[in-house]
This record gives sequence, C-alpha cells and structure tokens, in this order.
Amino acid sequence: MDNAQKAIMIGVGLFVTILIIAAVMLIVTPAIDMIRNATEQATQLSESVQNQLTLQYDDVNVTGAQVISAVQLYCTDQDMVLEVKATNAADYLEYGKVRGNGTLELDKALSYDTSNVQSKVSVLTDSSDTTNYVPASARYRAELIRSTSGDVVMGIRFTRVN
Repeated sequence: MDNAQKAIMIGVGLFVTILIIAAVMLIVTPAIDMIRNATEQATQLSESVQNQLTLQYDDVNVTGAQVISAVQLYCTDQDMVLEVKATNAADYLEYGKVRGNGTLELDKALSYDTSNVQSKVSVLTDSSDTTNYVPASARYRAELIRSTSGDVVMGIRFTRVN
C-alpha cells in the first residue's frame, strides 16, 4: 500500500506540474505575439516617419513658415537634430533636444554642453533679432541629416537661400 500511495502522489505531482506548464504557456504565447506585433508596428511607424521626412524635407525649398512649423513640431523629439541658419550672416542654431556635429552625416546625436547650448524656438519668431529671425515668406533649403550609413534620418537642416 505504501508503494501505491507513493505512485499516486508522483502521478498527482506530474499532473499538477503539467497543468502549471499548460497555464504558463496559455499566458506567455499571447504575450509573445503581442510583443512581436508591437515591435512590427513601431518599425512601420518609424519607417513611415522617415518616409514623411524624406518627402517633405529631403533637399527641397520650403518657406519660413514651414521651417518654424517643423521646428515647433520636432523640437521635443529626443532624437531629432534641428539646425536653422536664419540668414546668410547667421550661424546654424540648434533647436532640438540633441545637437548635430555641423555636417549632414551623424552617427550619434550629441548632447549639449557649456559651449553648445540649445536655442529657444521663440528666437525664430522674434523680429527684433534680425540675425536669427525667420520671416514666414523667406525661402529655405531643407536637407536631411542622416546617419553615416544613410539609412536613418537623424534630423533636418534649414539654410536661408534668399
């Protein structure tokens, strides 16, 4: 009888173990599918944003109003470099949360330091600052700042053309 009880206990233990494994699989499988779907959606969204940026700002002329709108739209993005040269006499000012390296190729966005500070978006619309003011009707050349490999858009550079 003692051996029969041990066999029954082992059988019950195996049955409970199988039930626990089955329950875990029922929970984990949908979670894995959900994570996979979320990753695919994020990738598609990223590609969509990159395509949109390419269509709107890849080596095209835009108005000052479009420059101001783009800077206001993307200035809070943690990974977007925004450079604007408001007039021919001005230097490129950085408006994004991260800064570029002064070229159209960038491997990694740079942080601000004591010698490089983030400009305030309000500078673009301050008509008393004749050097950095962006008139709504002025023409600017928009260029994308890309990764060295060229497959990732890192930011936008606007340069006054008239």
